[in-house]
Amino acid sequence: MLFRSPGRLWADGDPVLALANASAYLEAVGHVVIAWMWLEQVLALPPEGTGDAFHAGKRQAARYFFAVELPRTGPQFDLLESRDRTTLDMRPDWF
Repeated sequence: MLFRSPGRLWADGDPVLALANASAYLEAVGHVVIAWMWLEQVLALPPEGTGDAFHAGKRQAARYFFAVELPRTGPQFDLLESRDRTTLDMRPDWF
């Protein structure tokens, strides 16, 4: 599922909380951008069943990305939506 309300990250104006899970945000949004790029490539291919092995390989790589990689963004967006504070609540003396 895509992030339902990206403005929620900055809702209270606290940049520390908004950036607490920045790596999850970067990875999830990056995957969405790559999925869009794969979609554009597949749409530019000749109809399925025509073309050569290169075209078939492009289609298969896109299928993999949409089936395996893109679904991983759901939990990442859920984490962002929850505004989880786990990383912020850690104290140095607990290491």
